[in-house]
Amino acid sequence: MSLFYACYRHYLFVCSMLLTLVLYAMLLTAHGMATPRFVLSPEMGGIKHASGFSLRKISDVLAGRKYAVLTFDDGPYGEGLDEQILATLQKHHAHAVFFLVCSHINDATRGELAKFESAGDLIGNHTFDHPNLAKLGQPEIRQQIESCNQRIADVTGKRPTYFRPPFGSTTPAVGEMAKSLGMQQMLWNANSEDSWVEHPEQVRDFSLSQTEDQSILLMHEKPITAAALDDILTQLEQRGFQFVLPDQLSDNVAIN
Repeated sequence: MSLFYACYRHYLFVCSMLLTLVLYAMLLTAHGMATPRFVLSPEMGGIKHASGFSLRKISDVLAGRKYAVLTFDDGPYGEGLDEQILATLQKHHAHAVFFLVCSHINDATRGELAKFESAGDLIGNHTFDHPNLAKLGQPEIRQQIESCNQRIADVTGKRPTYFRPPFGSTTPAVGEMAKSLGMQQMLWNANSEDSWVEHPEQVRDFSLSQTEDQSILLMHEKPITAAALDDILTQLEQRGFQFVLPDQLSDNVAIN
C-alpha cells in the first residue's frame, strides 16, 4: 500500500510539474491571450496599457516584450520618400502615426494619404503650416488645427484623432483647443534628433538610446531617417520591441 501511495504522489508531482511547464510556456508565448491595447499616458509623451492587471502583462515581462509607438512628422513629401518609409515599416510588420503639415497636401502629394491608410497607419494633425502655437492667440490656434483637420477630411473623408503641436510647443490653451475639436495631443519621450543631425548613423544611435518600453519615438520624414529606419527597427526588434498604435478616442466618422 505504501508503494501505491508513493507512486501516486510521484504521479501527482509529475503532473503538477508538467502543468506548471505548460502554463509557463503559455505565459511566455501569450498563447490565447488578447493583444494588448494602449492609450496615451497622462503626460501625453508615452503610452500605457489600457487595462489594469492582466496575464498578458505578466507574459510580456517574462518574455521581455516591449512596445513603442513610431511617429513621423512634417509630411507628406512625395517623390518616393513616403513610399520608402512605408516599405520599411511593412517589412517589419510595423505601423506608425504620420503627423502631416497640411500645407504639404497638394495635387502631387494627396495620394500619399491613401497609402498611409491602406498600410494600416494613422494620419495625425501637425497644423496647417507649422507655426509655434504657443506664440499665437486662440483664433489663430483654432484656425491652424481646424484648417488642417478639414484638409485631411477633404482627402480621406475622416478627421484625424491625434494632434501634435509643432516643436512640441504646447500650452494649456493649445491642449484645450485640441480637446474642444475632439482631438488628443500626442507628444513624445524618445527623440531620433533627426531635425538637426546630418547622418543616418546618428539618427539610429539617438533612436536606439532613447527608446524604452512604452515610448513614443519622434522621427521626421527625412531622407536620413528613411535611410536609418530599417536598422533602427531591426535593432529594436532584437531588444524585444513590437510597434503598436494607441487606441483612438473614438471611431472616425465619415464626412458627408
